[in-house]
Amino acid sequence: MNILVIGANGLLATNTILLLLEKGFNVKALLRNKNKFIPFKHKNLVFIEGDITNVSSIENAFVGCDYVLHAAANTSQSLLSLSDYYPVNIQGTKNIIECCKKHKIKKLIYIGTANSFGYGSIENLGNETIQQKKPFTNSIYAISKYESQQLINNTKELNIVSICPTFMIGAYDAKPSSGKIILLANKKIIFYPPGGKNFIHVKDVSNAIVNALKYGKNGENYILANENMSYKAFFKLVNEINSKHPVLIKLPKVLLLTLGYIGDFIRWFRRPINLSSVNTKLIIINSFYSNEKAKKDLKINFTSTEVAIKDALEWFKKEGVLNN
Repeated sequence: MNILVIGANGLLATNTILLLLEKGFNVKALLRNKNKFIPFKHKNLVFIEGDITNVSSIENAFVGCDYVLHAAANTSQSLLSLSDYYPVNIQGTKNIIECCKKHKIKKLIYIGTANSFGYGSIENLGNETIQQKKPFTNSIYAISKYESQQLINNTKELNIVSICPTFMIGAYDAKPSSGKIILLANKKIIFYPPGGKNFIHVKDVSNAIVNALKYGKNGENYILANENMSYKAFFKLVNEINSKHPVLIKLPKVLLLTLGYIGDFIRWFRRPINLSSVNTKLIIINSFYSNEKAKKDLKINFTSTEVAIKDALEWFKKEGVLNN
């Protein structure tokens, strides 16, 4: 079985490529710079350089493939307008859809985000049937992923399954991306926001992708979620595992919102920074989700957040990013 993995050097794609090779797949890994992948070679792994914003640079990669995994996205939180996300998140998805049609791909696995759907409370969890909510409806990144998800959902000529993870933790976070929260926890003083989110081991999402090739239903969206936790509980767990004893200080909502509006003012001068009122609003809410649909259809056994944190810490220490 031949599969093309697009956006191959991200946290999820890297873990998934390693799993696919373990399962006996032949993998083509498409990325803009093949030197960005972890130091790894395998007889069934081929690297291809290409840019999904330029269809002519990626089309040949689809030749001979049975399946495609579209994991490429611009996830930066510092961009200033929706048009900045358009080339990769929207036009790139259009290009991939057209290439899949042309080369008669058997199944496309699209990696979306749980934030394209409505979150919930611990008593009433968000799921695939709930519409996206504020403040995500005001986040230009979340809007770009929502529009990309609509492109996928409205494509009827292909067999497509959408995997929509929450916040992934685990090894091989080379950039780092979500692993920055692990590095943030390695401080003597930790300032944490009042909200919470859902955490999942990246390996569970990789398993869901592989299982979706067999069990995923055409046209369905699957939220991959596991443990709903407050930021305070998450940081406490990281430091228990890491045998650290930092001072935890809760940041007031008013302070965070004030900082966010200061960020808006700076961004008004076209300065690309992560700080904004939308981004601060995202961390003062509890964005909690259910995994019932994925658990049932994709036959996933979920791993604890504790194990995910341990795997991330071990990898960061091995890479010299964290001290033992």
